[in-house]
Amino acid sequence: ASKDKINKVSDYFMSQVVQAEYDSAYSLMSAYIGVSPEQFEERGKKISHDMKMLEARQGKPLSFALLKQESVGEHFYKISYLLKYPSAALVWELNYYQPQEGWNLVDISFNTNINALFE
Repeated sequence: ASKDKINKVSDYFMSQVVQAEYDSAYSLMSAYIGVSPEQFEERGKKISHDMKMLEARQGKPLSFALLKQESVGEHFYKISYLLKYPSAALVWELNYYQPQEGWNLVDISFNTNINALFE
């Protein structure tokens, strides 16, 4: 997939996360994963559970915002988003790798380390 396609798919993934459609979001991204799609979808189920627990404490997400897009040559590409809640925020990072032609998803992670955003 091209960077333009990856950007659109990543935005759509985040729009599904905002709507709490975690299983659908991870199912969509499994088409771009470089490892076993089954393993990836299993991980998605665990994250779905974790996000529902977070939602019980923080409420539903309000929105998401693109924070940055970073490249290491034409080898690695990372897209970072902010998932906004009424009183908290999560940083979501989607990492891609390009072995030859086309980008493969390597990992999706999230954290609460807002301080890491300040350089």
